[in-house]
Amino acid sequence: MKIPYLPLRELSARFTQADQLAFTDVHLSGRYIGGEKVSQFEYQFANFCGVKYAISTGNGLDALTIILLAEKQLGNLPENAKILLPAHTYIATFLSVIHAGMQPVPVDVTDMLLTVENLKSQIHKVDAVITVDLYGKLVDDAVYAFAKAEQKPVYCDSAQSHGAINKEGKRSGSIARASAFSFYPTKNLGALGDGGALTTMDDELATMARSIANYGRTSQFKNAVKGVNSRLDPLQAVFLLNRLPSLDADNKRRVEIAKSYYENIRHDHVVLPESAFLENNAMHVFPVFVDDRPHFQNYMEEKGIGTNVHYPLAPHHQEAFKELSDLSFPQTEYLHRTEVSLPCHPLLTDEEVIYIIECINNY
Repeated sequence: MKIPYLPLRELSARFTQADQLAFTDVHLSGRYIGGEKVSQFEYQFANFCGVKYAISTGNGLDALTIILLAEKQLGNLPENAKILLPAHTYIATFLSVIHAGMQPVPVDVTDMLLTVENLKSQIHKVDAVITVDLYGKLVDDAVYAFAKAEQKPVYCDSAQSHGAINKEGKRSGSIARASAFSFYPTKNLGALGDGGALTTMDDELATMARSIANYGRTSQFKNAVKGVNSRLDPLQAVFLLNRLPSLDADNKRRVEIAKSYYENIRHDHVVLPESAFLENNAMHVFPVFVDDRPHFQNYMEEKGIGTNVHYPLAPHHQEAFKELSDLSFPQTEYLHRTEVSLPCHPLLTDEEVIYIIECINNY
């Protein structure tokens, strides 16, 4: 049996006919930047997330950077603001802070995500917090409540949690003051190229973010602030519109697969997430943790099963952030050293899931 980690071509093939029609529609429209299709996607994605505004961008990194730039322009964050964020994340979270002219202040995680305990030692030294819904799992509501009590704004890197719902029924994208999404093709809601969006309920933040994303314009030839060029093109917008109605069903299947893994994988050298990981999760990634990662991945490959790693090297160990290399985050470093991602996508059959489980149990 051959089971790829993520068969992007087959996942996209479900939308081939709709995508071809959409391409023709955009091609014949003569409108290749902005326009009705982009506005339509922004409206539908905002409604899906349960917020007033979705501002589309060129990618997820830009979305998070623009949130911070907009807050600085509005006076809600100072120049060179200190931003608390988890050490356990993809490097883009760190880069957004740097590109906004601010300072990342990483802290270790508990289990896999930020908790109140992780915030306590640094919250009084920073200006704001970025949470990260890594692997699709929403950061606990208590983190937002604690930061609010400390009068610190919270922004969320929601690049992996499209469609996840918290205990109160609120969607990813509606919990933080503003959230950033990536529509990179591998995401649960993925385009056929780069794309991103930020979501918020705040009128001023939305207006400023939209301006910054479009050169800082207030009208066609007037620029009030120093902006950037970061726009979702209409072709990617229509591809996303085709996929958005399937997101909840796709996420539901991902969670079913994750539950099967959790309930049936039994191996002393393959560590599963805590059971709470299954809750409030879009299940972008199902991680397991093994001490000898290369050996385990080679074994799985021999069995015809594709795996991935999210991520091999923590941001503070990257050469790009050598100024942080002296910092130590034991839990983060353990996760980056041992994590292996199992196939967890909506096209997996029950037979394939059983085979994956059997192979792991026989490892």
